[in-house]
Amino acid sequence: MDFSGIIGQKDVVDALKISLRSNRIGHAYIFSGPCGIGKKTVARIFSSILMCSEGREDESCGKCKSCLLFENGSNPDYCVLEVEGSSIGVEDIRRLQHDISVRPLYSQKKVYLIPEAEKMTVQAQNCLLKTLEEPPEYGVIILVTSNYDALLETIRSRSVRYDFKRNTFDEVKKFLTDKFGIEYEKAGFIASYANGVIGKAIELLEAEGIKEVRDRVINALVKLKKSGREAVFEINSLFEESKDDGESILDIMLLFYRDILVAGKYGNENILINSDKKDIILENARELSTEKLLNNIAVIEETRNAIKKNANFQLAVEVMLMKLQEENK
Repeated sequence: MDFSGIIGQKDVVDALKISLRSNRIGHAYIFSGPCGIGKKTVARIFSSILMCSEGREDESCGKCKSCLLFENGSNPDYCVLEVEGSSIGVEDIRRLQHDISVRPLYSQKKVYLIPEAEKMTVQAQNCLLKTLEEPPEYGVIILVTSNYDALLETIRSRSVRYDFKRNTFDEVKKFLTDKFGIEYEKAGFIASYANGVIGKAIELLEAEGIKEVRDRVINALVKLKKSGREAVFEINSLFEESKDDGESILDIMLLFYRDILVAGKYGNENILINSDKKDIILENARELSTEKLLNNIAVIEETRNAIKKNANFQLAVEVMLMKLQEENK
């Protein structure tokens, strides 16, 4: 395995390659960035190279005992801490600590991957701290998180941090056309809503009716400034139908207001994300002031942040819609 298939993330990949070539391997890493950006994929490749018995610089050999077991998903020296429920508790970390005390059987290193590390309770993080303070020389722990701030400072200070950046629009678009062979226009539409996240682009591609949802959201937002109450109920029902993907609806709302703002300020139709809604966007650009549009965007971003901090989803959405209704009267 190697890093050749990774799209973007050049800074992260180059830094990992340098650490491998110089044999300067840390005992704990934090891979932080948006969900779906490729953190787990890079962590898996990095792990396979660390564990490879051949000790290659930036790729695993694929032939040694460690690599063969790794490819089959049966290498006991590689552990992914998958837990059920909303949190990672002390007992989960204690099991990791017990396992890491045993030397690797087939590999140079013993690697532990903790996806969604932000789910660790404070007690679990303090428990993990004991291992980070006195790690075995063969042990490597990789924390993968989309919320770096949820980790204790004591954990962060004892780990090497790598920040994964969003891909460019062109990178996502090229990935979609090359990997799935989809038409240029459709790839552009999906890339716009993926917001620089390859994983999100794949989800949108596989999801049915994303354009229909987009159309319903935009139609409701247009109604908001005319028949507010009806539009509020309409958008609220959309969130009810899509509880598992409410963030996509927030993205649609943000990008619609962004297009109106861009059209009003620059008058450039060529940089609209919802280019097929040009007439609606231009009409609203004449009716909504820059101040109102910026306030709308701020309200939606506040809602997104509140939901990320585990605010009540339904209540957060209802408050947002009331604010938008008031703002767009």
